[in-house]
Parts: sequence; structure tokens; C-alpha cells
Amino acid sequence: MLVPLILAMFCSVAIAASLGAVKGRVSDSEGASIKGARLLFHIDTSGRRNPAPTRDIVRETDAMGSFDVQLEPGFYDMCVMAKAFAPECRKILVSKEGKVQHDVRLNADPLVMKHLGDRF
Repeated sequence: MLVPLILAMFCSVAIAASLGAVKGRVSDSEGASIKGARLLFHIDTSGRRNPAPTRDIVRETDAMGSFDVQLEPGFYDMCVMAKAFAPECRKILVSKEGKVQHDVRLNADPLVMKHLGDRF
């Protein structure tokens, strides 16, 4: 009974050690935090030997506009979206050597501003 528990502990440590992290903060053009901004991480299988089908990873920023996401090492398309702001996408590389910092500043979307002004 103790052996399965010990094996499970070692496996979870090994899995966590093989992950990388992406952290950052999403803010507007003035530097104010954007709470609830949606982050989408879409895996790019470039350079992977045996790319397995994967699902996109979706997260949201906290009350301070911050995020911290654990991902398998590799390339990702990272897209950040928030109400009334123009989305921003970029390619990132996640490694298991530590946390990668990716701060994002979003600009108000011209189409929203044209139709709603600053009433969004």
C-alpha cells in the first residue's frame, strides 16, 4: 500500500520538474491592470519529435492582471484578449529552466471605440 503512494509522489515531482512556466501581467496602454483578460496558449509542434494531439490551454488574469501558467516545454502561440481591447498574439518559447516573463499591454480596440466611445 505504501509503494503506490511513493510511486505517485515521485511521478508527480517528475512531471512538475519537466514543466516550464509563463508568468506576466496584462495591462492597458496606461499601465492599469486588466482583471479577467483571457489568455489562450496554442501549442506549436515545430521541433517536436512525436507531436501528440493537444488541447489549447485557456486561463484568465487575476484581480491584479497577473497570470502564472505551467506548460510543457516548446513553442506556443499566446493570445491575450479582453473586452473592448484589441487582441494581441505572439510566439513564445517555454523551457523547463525557469519562468518566462511575458507582460502584455493591450490597446483599446478602434472598432469598439468608434461605436461605443469610452462607454464600454
